[in-house]
Amino acid sequence: MFKEISIKAIIDNLALLFIAAVVGTIVSFVAQLFIISAKNIYDFIFYNEDLIVNFDIGNVSLNLIPLLICVPSSILVGLLMYYLKLPRWFGPADTIYAAHHRAGILDLKGGFGSTLASFISISGGASVGIYGPLVHFGATVSSFIRRQRFVPKIPHDIIIGCGVAAAISSGFGAPLAGIIFAHETVLRHFSMKAVAALAISSMAANFSATEIGLVSPPLLLTAIPFEMSEILSSLAIIGPLAAVTAICFMKLIIFLGTIPSKIKVKNWQAPIIAGFACGIIGMVFSEILGLGTETLMSVITNQQNFIYLLALLIGKLILTSICIGFGFFGGTFSPALFLGGVLGALIFLLPVNSNNPDLLSVLAVSGMASVSSSVIGAPITAIILILELTSSYEYAIAATFPIVVCSFMTSKFFGNSLFDKQLVLRGVAITKGREQILLNEVLIQNYVDTNYTKLDTNCSVQNAINILINNKTTEGYIISDDNRYIAKISLINLINKKSKNLLNYIEKKPLKIDPKSNLIYVIKKLSNFVGESIPIVDKKTHQMIGIISENDVLKAYLEISEEINQIEKH
Repeated sequence: MFKEISIKAIIDNLALLFIAAVVGTIVSFVAQLFIISAKNIYDFIFYNEDLIVNFDIGNVSLNLIPLLICVPSSILVGLLMYYLKLPRWFGPADTIYAAHHRAGILDLKGGFGSTLASFISISGGASVGIYGPLVHFGATVSSFIRRQRFVPKIPHDIIIGCGVAAAISSGFGAPLAGIIFAHETVLRHFSMKAVAALAISSMAANFSATEIGLVSPPLLLTAIPFEMSEILSSLAIIGPLAAVTAICFMKLIIFLGTIPSKIKVKNWQAPIIAGFACGIIGMVFSEILGLGTETLMSVITNQQNFIYLLALLIGKLILTSICIGFGFFGGTFSPALFLGGVLGALIFLLPVNSNNPDLLSVLAVSGMASVSSSVIGAPITAIILILELTSSYEYAIAATFPIVVCSFMTSKFFGNSLFDKQLVLRGVAITKGREQILLNEVLIQNYVDTNYTKLDTNCSVQNAINILINNKTTEGYIISDDNRYIAKISLINLINKKSKNLLNYIEKKPLKIDPKSNLIYVIKKLSNFVGESIPIVDKKTHQMIGIISENDVLKAYLEISEEINQIEKH
């Protein structure tokens, strides 16, 4: 028996590693195709000198192309949502929830539909990012493959993490950052099985990206030697200001996401508002449209005017928040990098710095890492990402201090990340861990005991006492002929009672639980409960389903604890 179990375990583990490699390769190819296609379409439209439609207002000449492209693109995004009948777009928050959910299923239509929506948005000029949609696409592909009949039973959270790691690895050209990000943001636990699978998926994605070579990592930087003592004061300023920037960015996204319902605009109509915003602002300030990679690289490598940088920071923050809040869909990672880079460049211009122009890239990179680490909730990933993008240990060390300060402040004043906040607003306490989520998922109806003492309304007190004694129980339930709950009776309340009417001695306001209640709710109710059992009664029909005891609840809790232990330790 032991030999059979061992062989099966080996086969399952080998299957996991093989599928991890397959997932990494598939996600890498699609991610590259996605990135190069979206970038080329955007560049062809917005950087094409032959595609300029000028509109003169006095002495001011405006290019109408942003308006003529952004609005139709937003209409397409809205129509896609309407056609797919989706309540909203899906992103990394849904990926995190699926990894922690017992079923581990991601909506296929929602996942692929959201990826297509983000492609249209990015190609059409929306001020959004590309990596969030790729992360969710990788998770959706992984979840889909896992559900196929020919695939052995493998842990859903690990295979979802493989898709996530592959997306980051191929998108940034940073395989180590992909592994850490999947653990830090999605899985939130380390185990040997998870590390092995994620590493294989990430490495396969990076190898495929290198061999296929459709795109090169967009943010690779050449490190410049510097003295840490020259920038310590600036790094101390970046941390708090990055936290303020990240908090404003995330709060604005959350706030603007509530506006469509308040103004009675349907979800599929809201992207059009964002499209108009992008089009109108883009006619005046096109640098904040799209991914902004070229603008960001220019900010990092060349000193800019203070007013221009401030306009970039405020404009990008507001326009990206409008796009994501109103459903002109895309990611937040790239905009967070943009905001952080601009912030670092602004701090470089402050008089606390030396005149050494080489320090610009160091401060910009530190700002990028700080803001993005708080938005995605992955400070360690941000440090590793800087190390891989710059190949500089010194750059990574310089970024560590502001990352830690920024992450600490945002966790205190906002939350661990934008994704965690989105889940909390949906009623998912992701910050409380996998145990809390499972306790919320498990319904008490799965643990109901249908073997309990039933009494009818015509039963006398003495007969009720005899029935309870014969059944070796201290509590019984008065049930109608059509199985409706009427009342609860305790043996101690019947002893030495003169009246024969059983209804005179029912318990006053006994605790009742609806079968659709989750386990965490029942545990909280049991904290003040004294008795042998609790009736499980349908609150709508008043049908008596059965009873639950403290022992049953404890058993259910221990089962979940063991399940979590199996997930996180093996």
